[in-house]
Amino acid sequence: MTPFEVSVAKGLWGKVGPWLWSHVRSSVVGWRFKQVFGPGVGKPGFALVYGELALAPAFAVLRFPYVKPGGNPLAGLSISRPVSLCELRAASLLARAIGSGIDCTPSLRSDVELRSQLDCDFVCFGGPESNFKSGDCQSNPGNRLARFDQATPPQFLDLTTSVPLAACSDPNYDYGLILKVNPSQFPNRVWLMCAGFGEWGTSGAAWYLANRWQEIRKQVKRRPFAVIVRVRPLQDQSAEPITIRVRA
Repeated sequence: MTPFEVSVAKGLWGKVGPWLWSHVRSSVVGWRFKQVFGPGVGKPGFALVYGELALAPAFAVLRFPYVKPGGNPLAGLSISRPVSLCELRAASLLARAIGSGIDCTPSLRSDVELRSQLDCDFVCFGGPESNFKSGDCQSNPGNRLARFDQATPPQFLDLTTSVPLAACSDPNYDYGLILKVNPSQFPNRVWLMCAGFGEWGTSGAAWYLANRWQEIRKQVKRRPFAVIVRVRPLQDQSAEPITIRVRA
């Protein structure tokens, strides 16, 4: 090559090289991301599912049963369906992670809206008593790992032996479960559940999935898994794993 050709080649590489490296890196990150979240995470229809709630009948008779925190306690407000704050935090955390991982925006849907659907991919928030899709995650035959028993005291149990998966009794922590299931009816689908004993267990589990998914991937690859985390109240970012189970 002549000096001129070498100069042109260097100039072109200086422009194309960074773009090519960015494209390759993005593709690798996206491939790894889908190992944990499933191939459907980048497709239309992937949903973040919150639990739709309603007032108990004893309170539903009130016309304006809600008040603004820090506002006028006498100024009653009315909404048709309340939403858990921890589930909003959890959905926000996962939405940012998915946007960063594969440059895609998931939809936000309620468990009531998706109650009848099984042929779908989602991440749901809250235990089976508060979210129908969490109930689907742990009752589906494709789940062979964990069950969230919301009795008093709540426990995360081995699905086969009903033995607690971890000691979750330190009062300084809340505890959360991340459960990945391939439903038996649609084994190419991926259902993920983030559920805690309390609100910080739920949002802390979501934070760990959103921000430490690469650490999870190193241990599980694309297999179903159950991860139990402990979280200090008010500090989602304190979430740390205390046990992990992987389906063979």
